[in-house]
Amino acid sequence: MIQRIQSIYLLLAAVFFSTAFFLPYLAMEMPGVEVAQPVLADGQLNYSDNVGLFGLTVLGAILSVASIFLYGNRSLQSKLCALITLIAALMFILAAIAGQTLRSNLPEGEVIPFGLGWIAPIGAILFSRLAANAIRKDEQLVRSMDRLR
Repeated sequence: MIQRIQSIYLLLAAVFFSTAFFLPYLAMEMPGVEVAQPVLADGQLNYSDNVGLFGLTVLGAILSVASIFLYGNRSLQSKLCALITLIAALMFILAAIAGQTLRSNLPEGEVIPFGLGWIAPIGAILFSRLAANAIRKDEQLVRSMDRLR
């Protein structure tokens, strides 16, 4: 039953986790300008600039894809959805801490705007919660059908 709606939601959560590989959390408007922060040498704060962000991104993407194939064990799939939501929330918090730390250590007058990388954890949270709700509804449907037998 891979064609269930929660499989689509989990696939979309995996897609949002993998967008973190391409979208920066912080991006300088002028990447050629020298910045005192070595992390921002390329003008961006990416997932690869922080080991925690990298680990959470990879773990979230792997668990999202793996939980698609656990359609036979809905309780485990539901627990994995909760774990995926927690990972995405931790990813958001860690990115916010790293971004705010970098922004607070900049010299006066330098401003680094937030990038589109913030979409990744927010989208992953949204779709993992939608998947968890769909799994719960599916479990309720199966239980109601068992009562009818």
